[in-house]
Amino acid sequence: MMMPGGACVGTLADGAPPGRLCVAASGGAATATARFFRVFGGATRLRLLQLLLEGGEMPVGELVAAVGQLQPRVSTHLACLRHCGFAVTELPGREVRLRLAVDGLDALPAQASAAMTPISERLATCTRIGPDRM
Repeated sequence: MMMPGGACVGTLADGAPPGRLCVAASGGAATATARFFRVFGGATRLRLLQLLLEGGEMPVGELVAAVGQLQPRVSTHLACLRHCGFAVTELPGREVRLRLAVDGLDALPAQASAAMTPISERLATCTRIGPDRM
């Protein structure tokens, strides 16, 4: 639903124009939307999502090695991705493998890059958002 001034409330399924970010304005849907974006707010989780986008189904050990952090820390982030529905675990044998469970994530990095290009300097120097310890 379009609001005065071009703001959009609702979802893309509600008939919002392509390219316009539409989220619920209140209630549980707004909370879920905020949590969706918070998953991308952690550098480690973002890197894990990128690895799964590029590599498809991957063993946990490869993901741990690729991000260069301790296994317990990576496992915590992977648990978040699984719990929130971004990834699922596969157990084809003795090794645990993960794959993405959400379609459409492959377009987000390019869209985010285009959206943040005009404000990239401000983002790089922002002190209002906590340090990179997520």
